[in-house]
Amino acid sequence: MPESEDILISLHRKYVSRILEGRKTIELRRRALRVSRGTRVWIYSKSPHAVVEAVAVIDQVISAPPNKLWRDYKDRLGLSETEFRAYFLDANFGCALVLKNIQQLPFAVSLAELRRHSASFQPPQFFVRLRDNNPALRALKMEVCFREFAGRRSA
Repeated sequence: MPESEDILISLHRKYVSRILEGRKTIELRRRALRVSRGTRVWIYSKSPHAVVEAVAVIDQVISAPPNKLWRDYKDRLGLSETEFRAYFLDANFGCALVLKNIQQLPFAVSLAELRRHSASFQPPQFFVRLRDNNPALRALKMEVCFREFAGRRSA
């Protein structure tokens, strides 16, 4: 897989906040993600916020039994043990995405804006790959670049 791959994940706003605060540097999934180190992760805050508001890079992908994930990474998960156990109830394995270079986008990109570029866009339940020709990826990159440029010009 190419180093420059992009994916989009959906999270509840409280977890996005924990990522942006630096309390959550590992995102957990109940199923394996076949993604490579260096993959860019666009982070979508679920409704009612309905915005892409952060981006990070995958430093490592770890598959392990939940007990091992908790033992080895509990200080980086941004979850209580109760939340963790509820999430992994009846799961034999989990997937941990170790995030680095976490950045809040200068301006969040709304679901409406994404749909303006791609009418059929739906936030993913699990995750979605954003190929180079994907209108949503082009919209994200365009919005981030445009807004950064506009912000610099007005400063």
